[in-house]
Amino acid sequence: MARAFGQQLFFRALGMVASVLTVAVTTRYLGPAGYGYLTTAVVFVGLWTSLTELGVGAVVVRRVASGTGELSRLVRVNAGMSLVYCIPLYVIAAISGTVVYRGQDEVVQMVLIISCGLILTTVTSCLEPVFLASLRFTAVAWSDLVSRIASLGATVMLIAMDAGMVWFAVVQLIPPLVVLTIQGLAAARISDWRPVFSLSESWHLLRESLPQTGVLIIAVLYWRADGVILSLRSTPEQVGVYGLAYTLAFTLSVLSTFFQSSTLSTATHTFAIDRNSFARFVTRTVESMLFLGAPIAVVGIIVAHSLIELVGSSEFGAHGGLTLALLLVAVTLTFLNAAISQALFAAHDQVFLFRLNFVNLIGNIVLNVVLTPSHGAVGAAAALIVAEATGLLVATWRLRRIAPYRTPWPFILRLALPLGAAAAVPVSLPHASVLWVLPLSAAVYLAVNLATGPVTLRVIKRMLTEPEPQ
Repeated sequence: MARAFGQQLFFRALGMVASVLTVAVTTRYLGPAGYGYLTTAVVFVGLWTSLTELGVGAVVVRRVASGTGELSRLVRVNAGMSLVYCIPLYVIAAISGTVVYRGQDEVVQMVLIISCGLILTTVTSCLEPVFLASLRFTAVAWSDLVSRIASLGATVMLIAMDAGMVWFAVVQLIPPLVVLTIQGLAAARISDWRPVFSLSESWHLLRESLPQTGVLIIAVLYWRADGVILSLRSTPEQVGVYGLAYTLAFTLSVLSTFFQSSTLSTATHTFAIDRNSFARFVTRTVESMLFLGAPIAVVGIIVAHSLIELVGSSEFGAHGGLTLALLLVAVTLTFLNAAISQALFAAHDQVFLFRLNFVNLIGNIVLNVVLTPSHGAVGAAAALIVAEATGLLVATWRLRRIAPYRTPWPFILRLALPLGAAAAVPVSLPHASVLWVLPLSAAVYLAVNLATGPVTLRVIKRMLTEPEPQ
């Protein structure tokens, strides 16, 4: 698991550089309003991304990990289902976008283009269980890096050609196309994934995944509804500010995504054989997420304004700094929520997850409707923090009733010293460039952790060498 996570983390770190450069040149070329139109199209199409996977991948991994299913057959059935519904999914997204944004010709054209990515993503989603079940993520890491570099190259080319705003929607199709190509070739070496069309097997998979499908649909609506509501109730400039801040903040959320994907099969297996071991495993997962996420919030609040202006120019700075600071706090909460939610899924409590996420979605929508007209991007970010904090509290309460899990308060208290040392760097260097303040803060954070804990070399060694329960 450590190797899988570390491999993906290394490649994503390289890819994040390409992504930040892509965002920087795009925002500076299009400006807040133009970038707002592009963001509007992206977040609207994103509403439909939950239907590209339907939660079947997690069910496949769970079946394989528990010994009740054969990987190749399940993946082939999933591929057949995906080919059946990917075209209708594109049509529905394209038509609905045309209706919602009628009269905004540029947005409609971009929605029609970006919706093509749903077809590519739907097919790619069938390959994910192959890598999750085998813990082989080299192709996943490479595809992510190459797709981001290709996106940057295409963006630079469009700017050199003085291309119109609509052409930047085409760039959104490059990453899913590259990912499908690389992962498809790699998956074929591990398992046969040629589509099989079986109505009965497809139905059994869908029926088992229905609660998780509901969770995914609600989760996507939860993450995308704020941008869509903002586009309908505020100005394109506010949408552009929120889009830039959201991109910068949630690029970091991949740290949690990679970690959770590397631990899903182990969490499922551990819950099936030993609840106490499961609780210890979840505790280590939460501690890992705290270690990664806490400095993002603490240091991010201090450097948010400088960072938003560095990437997007001073035009984004008026509201962008506060928006980014709030979203970085939300990112840290999502790290913890992801760990607890995955534990609930591994414990077969996805029905509760569905209900919790549904209530959270409604609350998030209401808050966005109330806050965005007067507070714009800042209001949308504040609504997200409230929703994430509420979800974390309720999910933790539920997990404690299922397994002997307890919040690792001693770990949190010991983490305060490294966090304080990391925060002292930007505070003591207010006029220094954020480009070297951030690496310096990270270095101080790691050094103090290794010296005083809670994440010392001894702890790391114990986590990596502790045997799994058999």
